[in-house]
Amino acid sequence: MFNILLIPSLIVTLAAGLALIAWYRSQLFWDYEIPKLTALWWSIWRVATPSSLPWALHGIAFLSIFSLFCELVLRRRFGHSPSPEMFFMRFFILTLPFQAPRILLSLVSVGSLELSWSLTATRLAWFARFFGILSLLNISVFFGDISLRHSGLVLGMEFLIAIFIAATMPFDITQPLGNLLIRSGIETALALVIVSMELLIVLGLLGTAIMQGNPYYYLLSGALLLVVAGMDLTFFLSKPLLIPGAVLLVAGVFFSAWTVQKIYQWL
Repeated sequence: MFNILLIPSLIVTLAAGLALIAWYRSQLFWDYEIPKLTALWWSIWRVATPSSLPWALHGIAFLSIFSLFCELVLRRRFGHSPSPEMFFMRFFILTLPFQAPRILLSLVSVGSLELSWSLTATRLAWFARFFGILSLLNISVFFGDISLRHSGLVLGMEFLIAIFIAATMPFDITQPLGNLLIRSGIETALALVIVSMELLIVLGLLGTAIMQGNPYYYLLSGALLLVVAGMDLTFFLSKPLLIPGAVLLVAGVFFSAWTVQKIYQWL
């Protein structure tokens, strides 16, 4: 299952790297049309500037490279682990490179692609985000008596749910943003749904900690709080929130791995 995700992740990581090199060499984006707005976070907007594109490109490259690095490290350490916590964490990590198709919006701007590609890339980015959040929700769900043998069925259902949500979300194709997304027509409702799901991820682990009385589960819930906060900030790929978001995401993932190791008492 992880190998299936790893192949497209490698491809989009290569694409993100090539786009960044093209920007540094001024080979591709010289005619980039700067959008009017860019999103810093859900309720924070500012006028887009020429610096919006390089920040977005660097953010996409970071997410892609970080994801592949984590998978290589965690696969070696947790590849044969029965831990549902790390199984679904790895699955979430491998959804991060699927933000890379957002690069297509810059190619639409310079006339290299049809306008419809920008909407496709935006829907794919939102699909990856919903699928990643649902994967993290599974950490507390699978802690009980549900066997990991059923994870394929659950992930398959979540895959279809994420596709349905991404395919039916309304977007205004006339409003591209400086952080390589198309502006959604349901910003407030979308923010409420996303933030609520992220809170459920943390609260689910807190409930597990209370039931188990294991202090390490309190630490794991704290680590997941760092992960979801970092995920939320890095999704917008905007200065200046991208940097603290990246720090929180890195810290949360590796703190989660350390805590899971302590929970299962691996030496």
